[in-house]
Amino acid sequence: MNRGFRQLICTLLLCTLLCPVASATTFTTVRVDGIEDFGVYYKWLRYADDQTPIPLSLCDWNGSLYATIPAENAGRPVEVFSVQEIIDQYADTDMPYAMLELLGCGVLTGDANGDLHPTRITTRAEAAAMLVRTLGVPQADGANSGYTDVPASAWYAPVVQTARKCGIISPDSMFHPNDPVTREQFVAMTARAMSCAGLLDMDQPAPNTVVLQDENLISPWARDAYESLGTTMDLLTISNVPTGNNDPMYIASSLYSAEPKKMVERQEAAALINSCIQSLQVYPTAAARAARLDEQMPSIDGSTSTLPITQAVYQTLFTNGIRHPANPVTHSKSHASYERLINGEVDMLFASVYPASDILELAQEKGVELELIPIAYDAMVFFTNADNPATGLTMQQISDIYVDNAYSNWSTLGGPDALLYPYCRNNDSGSHAQMERYFLNGKEINETIRQETTSYAMQSILTDVIDAQTADPTGYALGYSIYYYYWNANMVLGTAEHLKLLAIDGVVPTDETIANGSYPLSNNTYIVLRKDTPDDAPARRLAAFMLTEAGQQCVENAGYGPLLPSGY
Repeated sequence: MNRGFRQLICTLLLCTLLCPVASATTFTTVRVDGIEDFGVYYKWLRYADDQTPIPLSLCDWNGSLYATIPAENAGRPVEVFSVQEIIDQYADTDMPYAMLELLGCGVLTGDANGDLHPTRITTRAEAAAMLVRTLGVPQADGANSGYTDVPASAWYAPVVQTARKCGIISPDSMFHPNDPVTREQFVAMTARAMSCAGLLDMDQPAPNTVVLQDENLISPWARDAYESLGTTMDLLTISNVPTGNNDPMYIASSLYSAEPKKMVERQEAAALINSCIQSLQVYPTAAARAARLDEQMPSIDGSTSTLPITQAVYQTLFTNGIRHPANPVTHSKSHASYERLINGEVDMLFASVYPASDILELAQEKGVELELIPIAYDAMVFFTNADNPATGLTMQQISDIYVDNAYSNWSTLGGPDALLYPYCRNNDSGSHAQMERYFLNGKEINETIRQETTSYAMQSILTDVIDAQTADPTGYALGYSIYYYYWNANMVLGTAEHLKLLAIDGVVPTDETIANGSYPLSNNTYIVLRKDTPDDAPARRLAAFMLTEAGQQCVENAGYGPLLPSGY
């Protein structure tokens, strides 16, 4: 099976100047379906003829096992095997699992006593050997490595010569095989090996990058490797997490250190290789094949709030979907994404709002008809500070606030004696399109509000309302957003404990009131296409997928309200 991804030229820049060398090795993929007994985790593919393990194997946990192999081996039959027995041999030890997995698939070897020496420093020759074995390419005879300090009789001569041929190491005159490998050297070597296998584009930053507080210490020739691997790297040190704090969100926001000159232990080298095996291989799942989206995905854009849907779709349709080359890292926001669709720059949108009036005018001007396909429930919501005793507003009151700036105190709205600070969004936002739809009636938001209290980002209006609360005089703010974005943002920002949603015309927005339509500002999240999109285009296939059980699970995984009940 051809993954359809372009094969990448290996880039060589180890310890000296940048010196690119092209590798003649190309890779393809194989797949075995119908895998059962997933209680046994450690499954790989191997060649059936000689039982040689294929290290670049990956299970998609839906009954399929994939592997990336040299193209010259494409005709060889493969079979599934488990390394559980090898794992069990070390059951009474504290040997790192990454080392045991790589031992089972042939990347690591132990000494005569089976000791893997996890804390021993890795040499440059050992590093080259691990990475060549990971690729599974045929090894050279070692007779002519190209390095004056690599004798043909040395155990490492074949792997060093092969690593040079594959572009993993630089074609200098000397290799220094017995020197310790540093972190930045091993990161660069590993990135080039993954690039050689077609699993990494070193010209593209990773979608999951981290802040490195010692980035300036990384040598220029290694920076592309660090940027392209991102958080795939296990050779990073978390710098500012207090002992015992294992909260994932806290760790994710922490600063990391590369410590690029530090020497690499064998267990650290194994961890990085194993992380790459698990995190960089992108394969279509059974869901993608069923939807006929395995060969080509539509180009997707949308509002800020719907980015989690796009990410959930890619994670469902592909293993390691965040690494899929077509996966957009960001959305262009509502207004800009509608413009891109109308101009033919993208195939479809995930939109949380109906198009604004100027978007509809632009579409008419361009002769484009938009088609909106509901895929989820959502709603416009209004919120205030959690300390505000007020509990609700009427739709007429909201219109009077934002069109006429008619109220300056919550008491005139049935609330406490406290100043009212209404916040709005910019005119090219999706939230403003909702204001147009429900409240403005062809008018504009009051000029004073627009000039004094406009929030220019979805998350900003949440934090702006929180920060606007005053004690002397007492005052509370008012803002608006999209229901599911409000709750999804809370998972990252923790804003909901400082805010509360207001009832509109006596109905509080909840999953239930939005789904049954009793909440008056209930609406949908949509896939938006150009009406002339062909019936068999990838965008149409994705639209159909979103209304299947698997697609609706994506909606739910993204934190939205699915249209169809689970297991419908």
